[in-house]
Amino acid sequence: MASGQAHHAAGPDSPARHKTIADKRKRQSPLVRIGKRLRAPVNRWLARQSAIGDEAFVDASAIAGLEHVQPHWRSIREELLRLLDERDEIPPLGEISPDHRRIARTTAWKSFFFKGYGFRSEANCARCPRTAELIEQVPGVVVAFFSIMEPDTHVPPHRGLTKAWLNCHLPLLVPDGPERCEIDVDGTLAQWREGEWLVFDETCQHEVWNERNGPRVVLFLQVHRPMRLAGRLAGKLIFHGVRASSFVQDARRAIGAS
Repeated sequence: MASGQAHHAAGPDSPARHKTIADKRKRQSPLVRIGKRLRAPVNRWLARQSAIGDEAFVDASAIAGLEHVQPHWRSIREELLRLLDERDEIPPLGEISPDHRRIARTTAWKSFFFKGYGFRSEANCARCPRTAELIEQVPGVVVAFFSIMEPDTHVPPHRGLTKAWLNCHLPLLVPDGPERCEIDVDGTLAQWREGEWLVFDETCQHEVWNERNGPRVVLFLQVHRPMRLAGRLAGKLIFHGVRASSFVQDARRAIGAS
């Protein structure tokens, strides 16, 4: 499978690669510490720049382009189902992005990436051409991938980086059952409904469960929040800063994106 082949070719388990990643993180640690101290005040300022308010959940109609994708969710699911026949070869998120290992501790949370921070996995897009085409109809996409959570997946409480971006879930497979399959955003529980967008502020604390017997799969888009001019300019600056970081570069090499 293309994503798995690219992942293995990157050699993520080689000692030399681990040393390179560790060295880069050691060099960046002062910047990381500064960034963490600045994150809260910067996000408070970005909240004031928001053109759509500062609620935990956002109406999908406020995000340009999502309305073009939603009517075609079944076509996206058809491409997804062909991938799931070989999903053991889809790499776990924690292996693609070592920075996510704190919240992606097992192999149960898999990810099939299409694009991120201006980089694109041509091999993965070729496997799901209709999905890749529809993603391009959404302006301001930061990251796009299939988020696959196998049974007994739990993502602990965490927060995203910046209010400049919003997380958009288009549910494609939601297993039936009485067990938990839901997301808690800022203390409010929400359930996914196949074919209906769920949009939320990534900086709100959120936690996810899939305790049912089948995989829960969403098309995950992270997009730029609608902002006033100053907020848009700040969002672009944040985008390019994260794009140049090891957080993105490690993941880019792991999936063979360019």
